Amino acid sequence: MRADVTYGMRTFGLAALVVVALSLTGCTAGEQHAPVPGATVDGPDPGRAGNRAAHTATSLADGRILVAGGCVVDGCGTASADTMIVHADGRTVASVVPMSVPRTNHTASLLPDGRVVVVGGFLGEGEGVTGSIDVLDPVGATTAPAATVAPRGGHTAAVLPDGRVLIVGGDTGPGGFTAGAEVFDPETGAVSAARPLPWAADALEATSLADGRVLVTGGRVDRGTGTTAAAVYEPDRDEWVVVGPLAVPRFKHFQVTLADGRVLVGGGTADDRVLHASTEVFDPAGGGFSPGPDLTQPRYKLSGGALALTDGRVLVGAGGDTVELIDFGAGTSTVVAELGTTASFATVNLIEDRSVLLLGGYDDRISLTGLMRVVPIPDRH
Repeated sequence: MRADVTYGMRTFGLAALVVVALSLTGCTAGEQHAPVPGATVDGPDPGRAGNRAAHTATSLADGRILVAGGCVVDGCGTASADTMIVHADGRTVASVVPMSVPRTNHTASLLPDGRVVVVGGFLGEGEGVTGSIDVLDPVGATTAPAATVAPRGGHTAAVLPDGRVLIVGGDTGPGGFTAGAEVFDPETGAVSAARPLPWAADALEATSLADGRVLVTGGRVDRGTGTTAAAVYEPDRDEWVVVGPLAVPRFKHFQVTLADGRVLVGGGTADDRVLHASTEVFDPAGGGFSPGPDLTQPRYKLSGGALALTDGRVLVGAGGDTVELIDFGAGTSTVVAELGTTASFATVNLIEDRSVLLLGGYDDRISLTGLMRVVPIPDRH
């Protein structure tokens, strides 16, 4: 099944999507949002919002969440072009204008002006990959198809300091994995080549660092073979600087930027069989990785499924049957919710009242979970 051999979001993994979402924590509980032009409100907790996996979920500045694409049938053979807005209550959903093509395992990147750039992805089982780009305007409820990149799915992306989007790696279909990197300029609509990543892989992760560089880690370099490789992209010089390596090979893992500027990398697998419970922390100043707290259970298929909180803790909700909260001060991780099902390729986003929304995913049989679960974040003691 395609979603079983690639990774989900990310992101902005999400994953760059998750990184940008970290700063969007200022919504006010109970705040009323203006309706989105062109949207159809589907009502509270509509099942189809959660009936997807390998989708993207982008936190917007007003606290709402833009959900795009994903696989929408058991077995994950069919991709969707749907987009929808989940309101800040985590329960009310409004359908908006769909993307130009169906997508799974694509990326979604939040721009400084509030638009969302969606790139690439798989078109569905046996349908190949796409290089199409959609620029989504959640406020105006519009979709503007843009230039194309090299077709790829299971890639990663991150927003650069000038608002351009770096797109890296991925599965090109019959051609295998790519090290190719490109930069999309949403102001001009142009795509330009960037220096290739030092290794070719899919199911890798990228996050933007505070100094404007981008950290890329891991990935699958052959069927069932992960890598410990890590590198930092320097946009001013269009150069990759090799860092690390990771302590263990990882793909289908998570990666989030912490409140102090370090980056937490965790979970994943080295071979699509044995899963990791370990985490490690990247220090941008020194360029090395150090051990982090272990997860309560091994997890993978995690892109978009972890969220760094402003108090320094990290919540992980995808790739397992629980939601857990990592506390670096205590050096531990604690289960905060039981899901009753594995939620591979689910997404996690902050909503009002200091809760998170866990959306979608599939279980061990690749059946969609339908999860649309609001999980309160415990106070720090």
